[in-house]
Amino acid sequence: MSTHATTPILIAGGGPAGIAILLAASRIGQLPHLLDAGVTLVEQGSTIGSGMLGRYVINSDSAAETFVDAITANPVPELARLTHHPLVEMIRSQGRQPLPLRIVADFLDVVGHVLTELIAAHPASRLLTGWRLETLTRQEDGGWLADLATTRGAHSQQIVAGKVVLALGACQPQARLYTENVAGRPLLPRYKGRIVQSDALLAPEGMHTLRAMLAGCEKPRITIIGGASSALSSANVILRDMGERIAPGHLTLLHQSRLKLFYRTAEEAKADGYADFNEGDICPVSQFVHRFGGLRYDSRTLAMRLLGIAGATPEPRLHAQQMTPDNAARIQHILDHSDAIIACLGYSPRRVCVRDINGQPVALEADEPHGALTGPNCGVLDQAGHEIPGLFGIGLASGFRPSGAMGGEASFRGQVNSLWLWQNAIGERILTHILPFSAGARSSPIPARPFDLARGHVHL
Repeated sequence: MSTHATTPILIAGGGPAGIAILLAASRIGQLPHLLDAGVTLVEQGSTIGSGMLGRYVINSDSAAETFVDAITANPVPELARLTHHPLVEMIRSQGRQPLPLRIVADFLDVVGHVLTELIAAHPASRLLTGWRLETLTRQEDGGWLADLATTRGAHSQQIVAGKVVLALGACQPQARLYTENVAGRPLLPRYKGRIVQSDALLAPEGMHTLRAMLAGCEKPRITIIGGASSALSSANVILRDMGERIAPGHLTLLHQSRLKLFYRTAEEAKADGYADFNEGDICPVSQFVHRFGGLRYDSRTLAMRLLGIAGATPEPRLHAQQMTPDNAARIQHILDHSDAIIACLGYSPRRVCVRDINGQPVALEADEPHGALTGPNCGVLDQAGHEIPGLFGIGLASGFRPSGAMGGEASFRGQVNSLWLWQNAIGERILTHILPFSAGARSSPIPARPFDLARGHVHL
């Protein structure tokens, strides 16, 4: 073991969620204070910014203009100047249209470059690229001992941190396919050799993998399991890239709950003939229908074709089937006769080993099936559901559920994966707990500021 250093704040992960903490601080004029206090940002890649976002071959389900909100009228001059960057001007010109995620990634990489320079300008803070966090051990003073290793594992170091933010992203572990039941039984090992998870399908090499799996099938039968954005995105990619091979009815979408559509107002929904909502599905802050639970943009368009909403042209190749306890045998028959199965079962947070002051592993709620990583204050939850002091989480699959002033429909039971919210309300909530007070500072470092809670999301 080599270097021993200390830092008031350790942020593990320099992707969209990790840099969201810095962007949230910048928007409220607190980034210089935060960097002067001391932040160590650890990222296993060579740069910070987009993380894995650019690998997905789909469009965003957020309006283009929301992605540049973080730098618009930003108090940090270096970030504010990005509004004149050609890429930013192009993004802004798209208004409420979606963007390819690779363009969103390009923008975040530009922002990441500026943040890198800002970190370098503050001696109390530092950026460690090419390093990953492996273990956190609670210290007697309430802080954390962080064990880091280089990406290739050749070197290691320890850092003592006052508070830690985990922004490590998420994954789709294959192990869950052996345990999570679909129509009463797990997908593996029964369908071994026929399953592709959505994260892999939506990557650049995903369709190559699927085509190889279907080699020799003249009219393949493909079944997609899931009803969220990733499932509809998978259907769109398959229809786009190999639609000529899909016979009518040979692409099946199996979904657990009903397909929900996002609308800006109830009146717009009713005008389209969409009535599958009630007062509990309307956000009291924005008045949006299915604000968090509804499908948007490309996924919504395909769902409208499935549901026959607003006279949308039917898609004969795609058939939707809701899964219920009464039709388990029918669902199993569909799966048994599928040449390929696309599993869109959501994401699990990437995690590190967390140990108590005695060096014993701490079980987390995220270790349980469908368990959340974080609670209402963004603190990481132990197995009993208590937030662990000084340890926070943000990002894809963190399990955060909005409440209060953040709005959201009362019926929503899922988790929010919103880049805009990470850079705003969620990021600011974490800053409330990690941003140190200076002498004579106000009781709260976060000033009251109204949010445009009608902004969009990135759902995968």
